Amino acid sequence: MARNGNMDSTTHFFLNPLVHVILFILFIIIILAIFRVSSPVFNAGISAKAHIGGLKGGFEFEAFDNQETGNQPLFAMYFAEWCGHCKRAMPHFDKLIESPPKGIKVLKIDSEDKQNADLIKSQDIKGFPTIRYYPKGLGSDYKEYDGERTHSGFMSFFNDN
Repeated sequence: MARNGNMDSTTHFFLNPLVHVILFILFIIIILAIFRVSSPVFNAGISAKAHIGGLKGGFEFEAFDNQETGNQPLFAMYFAEWCGHCKRAMPHFDKLIESPPKGIKVLKIDSEDKQNADLIKSQDIKGFPTIRYYPKGLGSDYKEYDGERTHSGFMSFFNDN
């Protein structure tokens, strides 16, 4: 087949399917970056690693919608693995997760997980464990839990509220 004299190397570059994939990924990243400005409790990311010839590279991109609970009441414990108070409260909180009060979503949020960094910052978490009750979901006002960090203490809190 004869080569068309009008086709230059730029045209061949854009015919490469790999270029299409890369442009599509960049488009998605730009769209999510724009969305993130309007929704501060949305974290986005993807992970890809590539090795082409002598070139190595990678980028990360993850999607996690922190508003997955909607308007459902939420009881959340922000914890750190190194925190002694967190370690003592964890078995009681795990028991609460296994049998949550009716209609209330119970979550543990690891403050050391990079995926949660924006959430920890947006919720102004300063110490651990921080336990909060969000009557109308994560984006709403909250009530700090300052009772006993035991299963019976948590259940008493729900009976009183």
